[in-house]
Order: sequence, then structure tokens, then C-alpha cells
Amino acid sequence: MTFRRRSIVCVLLGLAAPGDARAEDSETIIIVDRKPAEAARDRDRALDEAPFVTVLHPDEHPATASVADAVATAVGAHARSLGGLGAYASVSVRGAAPGHTAVLIDGVPLARIAAVTTDLGRFALDAFGEVDLYRGAVPVELGGAGVGGALNLLTHLGPGAHGERLALSAGMGSFGARHVRLHHGDTYGAVQSSTTLGYQAASGDYSYYDDNSTPLNGSDDSERVRRNNGFTAFDGATRWGTRDRARVGGLRVATTHQGLPGSTINPSFGASLTTTDVIADGAFDATVGGAAAHQLAYVLVERQHLDDPRGELGLGAAVRNSLTLAGGGSSTWKRAFGAHRGVLGGELRGERFRDRDATGNQPAVVGNRIAGALTGAADLVLDDGRIVITPALRLEAVRTAPSALTAGPSALMPVATRRDLVPSPRLTARLAARDELSIKGSAGWYARLPTLVELFGDRGYILGSPELRIERGPSADLGVVWAPAGALGDVDRILVEADGFAHRAHDTIALITSAGFVARATNLGDTQGYGAELVASARYARMLSVTASYTRLVTAQRTLDPNLDGKPLPRAPGHTLYARAELARRVLDHAASVWADTSWQATSFLDPMALNPVPARVLIGTGARLALAGGVSVALAVANLADTRIVRLPLDPPPSPTLTDAPTALSDVAGFPLPGRSFYLSLDFTY
Repeated sequence: MTFRRRSIVCVLLGLAAPGDARAEDSETIIIVDRKPAEAARDRDRALDEAPFVTVLHPDEHPATASVADAVATAVGAHARSLGGLGAYASVSVRGAAPGHTAVLIDGVPLARIAAVTTDLGRFALDAFGEVDLYRGAVPVELGGAGVGGALNLLTHLGPGAHGERLALSAGMGSFGARHVRLHHGDTYGAVQSSTTLGYQAASGDYSYYDDNSTPLNGSDDSERVRRNNGFTAFDGATRWGTRDRARVGGLRVATTHQGLPGSTINPSFGASLTTTDVIADGAFDATVGGAAAHQLAYVLVERQHLDDPRGELGLGAAVRNSLTLAGGGSSTWKRAFGAHRGVLGGELRGERFRDRDATGNQPAVVGNRIAGALTGAADLVLDDGRIVITPALRLEAVRTAPSALTAGPSALMPVATRRDLVPSPRLTARLAARDELSIKGSAGWYARLPTLVELFGDRGYILGSPELRIERGPSADLGVVWAPAGALGDVDRILVEADGFAHRAHDTIALITSAGFVARATNLGDTQGYGAELVASARYARMLSVTASYTRLVTAQRTLDPNLDGKPLPRAPGHTLYARAELARRVLDHAASVWADTSWQATSFLDPMALNPVPARVLIGTGARLALAGGVSVALAVANLADTRIVRLPLDPPPSPTLTDAPTALSDVAGFPLPGRSFYLSLDFTY
């Protein structure tokens, strides 16, 4: 689906170069002259892939960063946390709901029929070689669906970039944070491996400002300590494959126990959630009759235990065990037809979800889903490769068989099996206007199926809505990338990307509270979003590297309800900015670097009626790293350098001309309080 440039000679090949570590090993490649030392790190992909993709590298983020933390710094994306260090975190891309961004690990879809999306907070970033964030259009091999895009977490096999086979990292910091990680990657003849073991934990007992829910009355304000905010996480993964990635397979296991602190208004002191995940997969490539075939099979298991014996979460006392089993496979065939290429594929997967009341007081909720998909695409290469147009179609058929509803007027009544047919057509195009300038864009129609909980309920806390329609809508983007291969005077590694996007969702699915804490999923109507993204990065004098990204997002609900029509979507800031500068040089013959970053986001809202705002915020961080000797280096990171704990909440309308705002706690887009200044010291060893 993509065309990437490599060094050595100018020639068009029909198969991937040996040793290419990416999943698309059989794709067509254009090989041209290169100046890698002066070019931006991901220049080739930015210029040559029609989708807009951001590549996140672990060495550009703190040792304790999760995948959600890293994605939150990318253009067009922001994290949505449920509060607490190590807590559940999802990612919203271009203002779309988290369920519109598919999540994959080494091409394996983390399909879950029970929940809308996947917890990205439980994945340590440095457990992967890189993370690819597709914004908007998604390669058909990765599902090709979703208004937001797709996130593919990729494991690097073999030694590191500098030949290191062993990497050990340990550290500790504020609020009881600590970690230990061990990674080993090596080559054994024709086979390469990657094995990672990790431990991470924190108590999370930081203090925050509490206005006692009376923003106009400062006499009852106080400092509180966040309780039940700790977590403990273990993860391990091993992956093996041949050098050419023709045969590859792996096993990944992770378990997390975390407190659920609740909101500042209704704190929780005893609720907790334990999650265990197992992912196993295997893939192989073959060439049959001139076509390159990629075969993939996988199994996923997720087990969760929710313990809320006092009903502090607001849903009543609950001790629940849920189990999700999923398995599937795919076969993708690619063949070159002269300069053009065709792609055909098929997928099949099955999923089973069970949610059981551990006390035995309520019946279990069980659901099964079987889905199959056919995919097809064609790369039409014109004007000697300057123009690539790719029409693609994904057609998915889904059968969902539930158990009876457990609450509401239809409780224990039989529910009919549901069948859905979901087409997702799209068109992407890329024009190489010059060697350093590309214009690219896409347009398509995307869809999201209702989850099992939305359709059939969850023991009375969420009432089922079997009549829910599929949420779907059009999406499009258009932009330009400029990335020269060489330096412009003392400035090199230049990359500038600017694009605009728009999407509209029909039959948007949302949970609406009906009475008390009981909610029902319903189709609200239409929602829309449009905006622009700008990314710029460069290096000066081979020492100072600067990168910045800005996202402008405008969202609106389009419904018949006058209280909602025209209101922005919850948790979608209209402006977000991230910038980072790093100075690297040798000090007393030791490699050293110092960096600083800043993030700003505009006001957002917690509710559809835009009555509960989250004030705008600016956060500043800094850090330094020094290589000592024998592969040992030490790093210190400081987050929230200004120790911001209180932000000003605009009062609209103001009670008086002299009272236009009020103090409130620094919080994330979900309204959970954030810590003040924090430190983290880490020690790394590579061999």
C-alpha cells in the first residue's frame, strides 16, 4: 500500500529488501539516494505514505512512559484517563471517540466485543520498538476503519540500533513511583529475538487543591491527598522471527492491579481493578504464483476483577469477574502488475464475553460475536511513481448472539441474534510534487459497531439497547509534507507537515443517564468535527533539536435537542500544543543532553451540555541525561516544573465585574486532578 525510498540506486523493485523489519515486507519499494544523517528521522514514511502517520520512538520519551503518555504528545491526539497513576487511559484522535481508533500489536487487532476501546495506560512504551499512529485513513491491512485512525504497536527484533543486546533500566521518583525493566534482543543465525520483562508501580499519594464543589466560596477550600491512587504492574513479552520476518511469533502477558480513586467530589477508598492480558500470535510469509502472501493467527485473553464492596463508584456494591476470549486469523495477498499492485485479503475472528457477579446474586451476562471481512485495494502508480492513487474497500459481516437482558422492562426476555453488514470504502492519494515535497489526502466512509454492553446491558447499571444502529460517517483529510534530504545551512533534519481534516458521524452512540446512576446507550444523532494539524521539527548546528505540534479542533453536536445542538463534544479541547527542545553534545568526553518541553490545551467540557468546563492549562517539563562509562547512563526528569496545582476557572456569566474567575484544581480532560511538581531519577545500562 505504500512506497518507501531507500539508499544505493534508483530502481523500482517488486519485493521488499531483505531484513526490512516492518510488517509490509512484500510491498513495492522505490530506492533512491539518501542522506540519512541530515534527513528527519521518519522522512521516508512522511513523504511516501499516503496516510498521515506519526511514528513514536521510545528513546524520545521518559523511561516510565506508557503508550498513552507518548500518544498524548502527538499531533491530533490527546489521552483520556479515568484518574490515578497507571489508571485506564484511552486516546482520542482528531476529536473522534476513542472507539474510532483501532489498536493493534504487531498487526494483531485487540478486538473486544464488551468495551469500546483498549486501555493504553497498561502498555509500557519501551516494550516496543516503535508505535505508529495513523490519523484518518488506515492501511487496509490494519483494518481500514475508524474515523480517528489506528495505533499499531510494533516489536523490534534483534539487537538495538547501536548493536546492544541487553538493556536494563531502573528508577524511582515522586509519589512512590518506581520501575525496573529488562530487555534482551539478539541474533542466532537466521533467527532474531526480543524478550522484555518489566515492573512498574506507584503509590500516587500526591496532594491537590479541592474547592469542595463551591468555587465561589474560598473559605472551605483545602489541600487534599489523593487516596487509593496506587498501582502495581508486571509485564513480559517474548518474540522470535527470522531475519527477513518471513516467520515470526510471540507471547505477551501483562497484569495490573490499580486503585480506583473516584472523582474529587465522590472519592473511592476501597475500590480496585485487576486486569490480566495474554496475547499470542504467529505469522508467516510465502510467495505463491508471483503473489506475496502474509498469514496471521492470534489468540487474546483478558480477565478483569472489579472489587467495589462498598459501592463507592456510584453503581452499587459490586464484585465482578469478566472474561473476554478472542481468536482469529487473516490472509493477505499482494501482487505487482507492472508498476501497479493489487491487495486482496480475508479475515475471520470469534469473540466471547462473560461478566459474572462473584457474589452469585445476579445472573451472568454472556455474549458471542463472529465476524468475517473481505478487503481489497489497488495501488495505481502514475507518472513514473510521482502519483499513487489507492482505492480500497473493506466489507465486514458480523453476527452477535447475546444472552437475555438482566434488567429493565425486558429482563429475562429472549433477545434476537443481531446481524450487521458494514462496508468501509475509501480512497487515498499521494503526489510527489518534488523529492522533498508531497501532497496527500484521503476520503472514506467509516463505521463502529455497538459493543456488547451497549447492546445488552451490564446487570442493571447499563440498560441494554438491542435496537442500536451502527455509528458511521464520512471522513476526509488533505495536506502537504516538506522534508528536505539535506541541510539548509546549519539547519538539518527538517520536517514540516500541515493538513486539514473533517468528519461527520451519523447515529452517534452515547450513554445517557436516565435515573440515578442507571444509563442507557442511545443513538444521539449526528456529530461533526473539523480542524487542522501542524507539525514542524528541525536540528540546528547538529546540537539543538526542536519539534512542535499544534492541533485546532472544532466539534459540534447536531441533534434535535436544543440543549445539545451546536455544543462541543465532551473532552475535546479546541486547541492543543506540544513543543520540545533538546540540546545534545559531549561534555568531558561523555555524551550529554538536556531538554525542556511544554504542553498547552484550551478549555474543554466534561458533559454534552458544556456546563462543566475543564480550564485551560500550561505544563512545563525538563530533564537531563548523561552517559557515564561502560554503557551506563543516568537521567533526571522533572514534570510540571512550575508546580502548577491551581488553574483559574472562567465564570460565565461572571457574578460581578470583579469576580470573573475562580480557582480550581489542575486536572486532565476527564476532570481528575493532576499532581504538582514531580521528579524521576533513572539509571540505564546497555551492553
